[in-house]
Amino acid sequence: MKKLIVLGLSICLYGFLAQNSLAKTYKEIFWEELMPPDWAKQIEKDFTKMKQFESMDDSDPKTDSLYSKLRKQWDEAPISKKYIGKPIRIAGYVVPLDADRSKIREFLIVPYFGACIHTPPPPANQIILVIPPAGGLKVRSMDPVWVEGILTESRLNNDMGVSAYQLNAAKIAPYK
Repeated sequence: MKKLIVLGLSICLYGFLAQNSLAKTYKEIFWEELMPPDWAKQIEKDFTKMKQFESMDDSDPKTDSLYSKLRKQWDEAPISKKYIGKPIRIAGYVVPLDADRSKIREFLIVPYFGACIHTPPPPANQIILVIPPAGGLKVRSMDPVWVEGILTESRLNNDMGVSAYQLNAAKIAPYK
């Protein structure tokens, strides 16, 4: 009988240890890594174009034309496949999509403060749709956070911009 108890406890302990050893290790990544390298060079050119906006009049048709071309290019931004299907950890700012006063059920994470709210949205490959763990999340718009989860490719167009990635978050924590 003692042998059966020891065997049972050993199996339980083995199962516990095996489960913990299979825990995901999240690789910390930076926003630049979500852009294909050749496309990152294009962004530099785009920022030069954006400087032109400062000297253009808002009512000028050329302004609309330039903005529309730039917006289309950024909404169709290619992704980097390097981290698709892999566990990642990334820091960014919260842009709520589905929320009420008590919690956020769905949000975007963006690389810089004010993105999608006070400025034109970043390129699609610089916006991640985040689905928090069950129960939602108690943060505010533009709060800096760390998000961990498996990154997937999922292009979504919404009022705040176009996201090229999705993260079903396993963990969300304040950025410190």
